[in-house]
Amino acid sequence: MNLEHLKAIMWLRWRMSRNQWRRAGKFNAAITTAFVVLMFVASVLLFFATLIGGSTVLLMNEITPDVLMLMWDGIIVVFLAVWTIGLITELQKSELLSLERLLHLPLSLSGTFFLNYASSLLSLPIVVFLPGMLGLAIACVIANGVSMLTIFPLLASFILFVTALTYQFRGWLAMLMENKRRRKSIIVGLTVVFVLMMQTPQLLNFAFMGNKDRSDSREAKEYQEGVEALTRQLQAGEITVEENTQQMKALEELREQRRTEAKGQRYQTVVDYVLLGNKVVPLGWFPYGVRAAAMGNAVPGLLASAAMFGVGGLSLRRSYAATLRFYTGTGSAPKRKAAKTIAITRHAANSLEQRFPFLSEHTTAVALASFRSLLRAPESKMALMVPVILVFVFGGMMILGPGHSLRREDIGVVPPFLGIGIIGVILFGLAQLMFNVFGSDRGAFRAYVLLPVSRRDVLLGKNLAVAPIAGCICVVLTVVLQVVMGMRVTHLLATFVQFVPSYLMFCLIGNVSSIVAPLAVASGSLKPAHPKISTMLYQMFFFMFTPIVVLPAVVTLGIETALAHMTRVSWLPIYLVCSLMEAGVVVWMYGKLLKLQGDWLQKRESRIIEILAEVPE
Repeated sequence: MNLEHLKAIMWLRWRMSRNQWRRAGKFNAAITTAFVVLMFVASVLLFFATLIGGSTVLLMNEITPDVLMLMWDGIIVVFLAVWTIGLITELQKSELLSLERLLHLPLSLSGTFFLNYASSLLSLPIVVFLPGMLGLAIACVIANGVSMLTIFPLLASFILFVTALTYQFRGWLAMLMENKRRRKSIIVGLTVVFVLMMQTPQLLNFAFMGNKDRSDSREAKEYQEGVEALTRQLQAGEITVEENTQQMKALEELREQRRTEAKGQRYQTVVDYVLLGNKVVPLGWFPYGVRAAAMGNAVPGLLASAAMFGVGGLSLRRSYAATLRFYTGTGSAPKRKAAKTIAITRHAANSLEQRFPFLSEHTTAVALASFRSLLRAPESKMALMVPVILVFVFGGMMILGPGHSLRREDIGVVPPFLGIGIIGVILFGLAQLMFNVFGSDRGAFRAYVLLPVSRRDVLLGKNLAVAPIAGCICVVLTVVLQVVMGMRVTHLLATFVQFVPSYLMFCLIGNVSSIVAPLAVASGSLKPAHPKISTMLYQMFFFMFTPIVVLPAVVTLGIETALAHMTRVSWLPIYLVCSLMEAGVVVWMYGKLLKLQGDWLQKRESRIIEILAEVPE
């Protein structure tokens, strides 16, 4: 293995990429080629921009080591975000030149492994970010002197650290993702984790802004009290106009001084937390070493470089050992995997034979089959995770943000409305599944058509399949709301009861949408295979009726709140009683309307089969 081999591999990857672009069409090939050229041009321009601009800014302004550390922290966060997006994107498509293909070349396994790792470094984040980071590193050396030379081993070790760990992680996932269903599940899990990680800084910012707003509010209140006190003294003749003016000026100066001190304290708090994180988290060793070097201490940077070089080298060594075991077949994992698969298959077969009380055998079979399909399909898992993500984000904003103080002032009013909001968000997240209940069935929809059962049982089974998952999510999130904010027992029980009528009304709307505007969904995704504008408009129209399902709960709770405010009697469980009555009426109405929807489905079966059959299994 030598440099010529590496050049050949890079050239081969480039030719395969060009052929792939051409197969997608001339226009797509032109756009992709232009993007690649612009990417390399941007990397060169970014190098000179950071070198010249960074040197100018650092020389003209006195940049403290803390500011330098925060600057590099921001660059690393953006780099890691782009790197993670690229990793998830690569996992969703097949590799152009995999390690298995390289093994057919006259190379040793170690040489093949090194070539595959070296060629993987030619990625968008490396090409764009590395020249800019290198230019900024040179600018730091120019501005701060020889003590900053440790930034170069820090940068090199950081790149090796990230790429080596990613390469090991990607190789481990590649072995796991040989099973196509497991591959999709892993991609869904990584996507969910990435979304939650991207929202965490926003939640932390809301928490920080909430503390800032509380401090500003307290300061404004103290200032207003001081102004009112001076006004009363002036009106009572205790002080003269000149004394009042002087004291007002002193009060203003004190206010500005407190604002400056509070701003400095907040900045120092951020620096302390970031510094602690950089010390603990290995990904922060690079900025921590830069800060130490700017303070004239090169030892932390050298130690961090040695540690990251060591971890990166160990990751490559372990990755190579795992690759060697995989391709030489020395592992014993397949036997355990086969035994586990057999156990799961037997358990699945037994679970589909269960019977539920108050439900017919046909309804139970449809519900269990649909429920099993939801648990196995990765795209369904992603759709079921949407409500959790939405509640996590918006609930975190409510609890940590500036409006969180409402839970202390209006403790009996706000939490029940938030409970209704949880129900609404859960149903909103399930809309993609419930408004197209037959979309993921594709050819399997023929089984429902051939069943000698009432179409009412089919719709009922489809609706009940999602109910356990949605109900568990609602219970967990409502309990979390109860622990964090607290509400009356009657309000807590009413929130649980309100899920039943809201879900059933949502199912009725979703059934109509599924019958009138079915969409064929490709395997492995929730994207329509052949979307039509008319069908999409129909589904958007039905989606507009979603808020109606929680409107009775809002009205009922609003009536109880208004009566409690007017009569000063807050112990009457109006919300709970009305919720129980509403649940009974909606259950009765659901049974009547479901029979009509079943007859309608039977008339539309042939058209639904035509639409779903457009997508192959």
